[in-house]
Amino acid sequence: MLSKAELKVATGAGCVLVVAALTAATLAPQPVVVRSAADTAAVTPAPVVAPRPTPTPARTRPQASTVVRGPVAPAPPLTGCPTRKRPPSPSSQHTPKPRAAPVVAEAALPAPLPVRGKATSLDAVRGKGLWVTPWVKTDVDVPTLVAQAKRSGARSLWIRSGGTRQGYYGDHFLGQLVPEAHAAGLAVIAWDFPFLSDPVADARRAQQALATGIDAFSPDVETQAEGTYATARRVALYLSLVRRYAGNRPVVATVPRPTKQRATFPYRAFVPYADVFAPMVYWSCKEPGKVVQESLTSLGGLLPVAPIGQAYDMGNEGGRTGRPSRLETLRFLDAARRGGALGASLWTVEEAGAGQLQALSDYAWP
Repeated sequence: MLSKAELKVATGAGCVLVVAALTAATLAPQPVVVRSAADTAAVTPAPVVAPRPTPTPARTRPQASTVVRGPVAPAPPLTGCPTRKRPPSPSSQHTPKPRAAPVVAEAALPAPLPVRGKATSLDAVRGKGLWVTPWVKTDVDVPTLVAQAKRSGARSLWIRSGGTRQGYYGDHFLGQLVPEAHAAGLAVIAWDFPFLSDPVADARRAQQALATGIDAFSPDVETQAEGTYATARRVALYLSLVRRYAGNRPVVATVPRPTKQRATFPYRAFVPYADVFAPMVYWSCKEPGKVVQESLTSLGGLLPVAPIGQAYDMGNEGGRTGRPSRLETLRFLDAARRGGALGASLWTVEEAGAGQLQALSDYAWP
């Protein structure tokens, strides 16, 4: 999930997310203002302070809420497309260093645990969700975050609780967030970025998060390009342990969107252990509905699907500059629901603008 942004933020180790208080005069969904990074609409957003050096836009008044039930037609031609090819950077002229050997060699991995059962309910994943990306030193304002999720029409909060590099840090906020979110009718799904260099150690963080009473757990398993050792054997071992720790709660596999370039990604290795696929559907210059349908077609025959939509500016990673528009976000949500998706969510609240959050609030997902 933190693809390229994960590497950028790791260099700014001193960054702290600060969730700004929302005033009683707020008339419509406003993004929770958090100091963070992550991947991230073309309506002018509320100010977001991110660790990477991007200018802070001026605050604008969000448009009045209007319930949208669909169908939503494709958005008009996207501004800023096609993207211009960036000149090669000096670093791109050098041969990258070979990746280090994993902590635990493939041959030394134990066998996956047998599956005793899967989730008895997928309600935690149904409907609309909102992603949150705190870091080790984040000060999460739980009441504000819960209020923001309610204002945005979300039914679930997907919040990062750790990663291979940072370790587990969900204990900083899950103890408060879980009961407050439940009291507000929200499910809490913790997510983690495992590199799978040591799948057993990665799974222990899932065990810690699940012990807090969260409603589901979602490992964000990226490709080798992001530093992940995503072999079928490592995925199977890791997920078999997560499955055992989760019991009858959902295990949601956050995975890259299926493309021809990712033909070797071990999607089928997830199937015996996971309950839902959550592909990262970040469309940039593509038509949102089209890429949603492609993911539903590719993965829907394996597991239920709950796609994750783009609510951030992809300019820093070679995509279109600027956040998606409200119309694009509505199109994403509508294509997901009408295509049979279990739910749909937006990544991530720290970088989402008023347009995305307004669309999330406006779109009626029964």
